[in-house]
Amino acid sequence: MSAAVFALCLASSCDDDENVVLSSDCYINSLTLGNVKRVISTVGSSGNDTTYTVSYSGLYYPMIVNQLEGTIANKDSLPVNSDVRAVLATVESSGTVVYRKENEGEDSWHSYSTSDSIDFSTPLIFRVYAPDNSASRDYRVQVNVHQQDGEVFVWEKMAEQQPWAAAEALKAVVRNGQVWLYGQENGGARLFVTEASDGRNWRELAVAGCQNADVATLAELAGTLYMSTTDGALLKSTDGQNWNNVAAGRTLRLLAADGTNLYALSDGGIWRSADGQTWQEEALDDDASLLPAQDFAALAYAQENGVERVLLAGNRAWASYPADGAAVVWSRSTMPGQEAVGWTYFNVSPDNYYPCPRLKGLMLLHYGDVLLAVGRKSLDAVSHEAFDDMYVSQDNGITWKADGTYTLPEELAGQDVVSSAAVDGASYLWIVAGAQVWRGRLNELGFEAR
Repeated sequence: MSAAVFALCLASSCDDDENVVLSSDCYINSLTLGNVKRVISTVGSSGNDTTYTVSYSGLYYPMIVNQLEGTIANKDSLPVNSDVRAVLATVESSGTVVYRKENEGEDSWHSYSTSDSIDFSTPLIFRVYAPDNSASRDYRVQVNVHQQDGEVFVWEKMAEQQPWAAAEALKAVVRNGQVWLYGQENGGARLFVTEASDGRNWRELAVAGCQNADVATLAELAGTLYMSTTDGALLKSTDGQNWNNVAAGRTLRLLAADGTNLYALSDGGIWRSADGQTWQEEALDDDASLLPAQDFAALAYAQENGVERVLLAGNRAWASYPADGAAVVWSRSTMPGQEAVGWTYFNVSPDNYYPCPRLKGLMLLHYGDVLLAVGRKSLDAVSHEAFDDMYVSQDNGITWKADGTYTLPEELAGQDVVSSAAVDGASYLWIVAGAQVWRGRLNELGFEAR
């Protein structure tokens, strides 16, 4: 027995003459799309563009019934190139259903049937009549389809020939809706700022107290910026412009900060501090000789399941370990409600064909629900050209694979220049490479209704 028939039985009663009293209810309880066809475009083995058609279930894109507003629509839009001109639909209602196109007149109603396909390419009006014909109710039905391919990364060149072009190192961060770029020059630092909504117009802000700053180590903890210096001292700033020394009591190279601690390399190990002054050594599950010595990057991020992670990747010294075939990767994880047990080394197993590449100037990014690694040419100058690809990790740093979705601007290929990258609150990925500034985003992360 269908839900509509069951509801009708509950709403009916019999008088003394056993005449059926029909319900006056009129509403649509649910609308479910059947199979939808989609045209896929790709490049064949011969290099020619080709297309093919697939079919998927509309069950994966629920139609939401809003009884107050009288609308039915899918919050998660169907994939681009979905053909909704002939789709079967299952409607559960309290009465008889008819439909027409929104822009058609009252003489254009069609009877609804589960066996007849419906053209959902334009908004429709679904009307349900009460079983006793005493009332009716209209719903506006719209099937949303993405107009862009969500799996395409689109880049825009924002600026070039900037005043930081001579910088020895760069570090980009996003703060308060702005992109801040620190450049390291002649034993000091310079700061350039643009609105995240702009990217073409940059202004320089004066900085003080950051002599010998190692800008690549910049990290933020509880609204305060920290960075170490080239001789291992520690600096901090609340406004990003005026910097003061922190009495750290040890030589440090900052790595990253999560919501609780700073993390740094010191005395051949990894240390943490909640305030930059008192430091505690972290436990390592493998030999400290496996820690990176150059081209390293670290980031802190939270997984959807609540696990907090800090990831560290980089290279061991080329002079001492020329045979290394990949970067070294370490991870620190904290389960909700538990204490972290230390750092885990991700040993590259023989069946892992996609380890983190051994790149100069390695950069790590948490983007959407994946990790990205990008950088300059490989240490051996043979395995990878600068900015040859973005390497994607979907398993929190164990494997890194270029998948064809996360792509870099072609103009950056081979540009072996100092660089930095950051992600803003609108899911734009910023790359500053030498004098060039690029901003890009995966289409699906920009969809308002995904």
